[in-house]
Amino acid sequence: MRPALLVPALALLSACGDLMYLEGSVNQLCQKLPAQNFRVPPVPGSVQLPPQVTLERHFDFDITAQLPTQLDRAQLTIALDRMSLTARQNVNLGFIQAAKVTLEPPSNSKLAPVVVVKDLESSPSTLRFSGDDLELVPYLQSGVLSYTVALTASTADMNAMPETGLAADIDACANVALRWDYAN
Repeated sequence: MRPALLVPALALLSACGDLMYLEGSVNQLCQKLPAQNFRVPPVPGSVQLPPQVTLERHFDFDITAQLPTQLDRAQLTIALDRMSLTARQNVNLGFIQAAKVTLEPPSNSKLAPVVVVKDLESSPSTLRFSGDDLELVPYLQSGVLSYTVALTASTADMNAMPETGLAADIDACANVALRWDYAN
């Protein structure tokens, strides 16, 4: 769903000679990815799990789907603001010891993966991450940012996690500033 108009309250229309452009910002463009499943990596039956395991999940955050189609040629500045992971089952997430969110580069790029979120707040059923103020546009491919969420879990405390894995909803929000040149 594309909102008809996200920017008007914050937009500034400017004219300088023949140049006309629109500048503005949109706070909290959010996307919810329901039922993401984090599983324990498989180990052979006779091998005991190590003290910690990493549960990873890759997902895409579609930023441009929330912008009006008229702004598809806009110059964007995007910063991940926050992300949260909420368990769908009645599971205490206390077994999660650390977490990080890595922004993956587009496949045809020479950019390196970059850790964008590593601050973690937790409650029994929710993990909250706050984002770094980083320009994300170079990582944008076809309107999508690709992320990997890695959760470091204590295997001694994982008894509360179902054998099928941890099912969780992921909410991600970004702040977007834009400049749209009417001449182009």
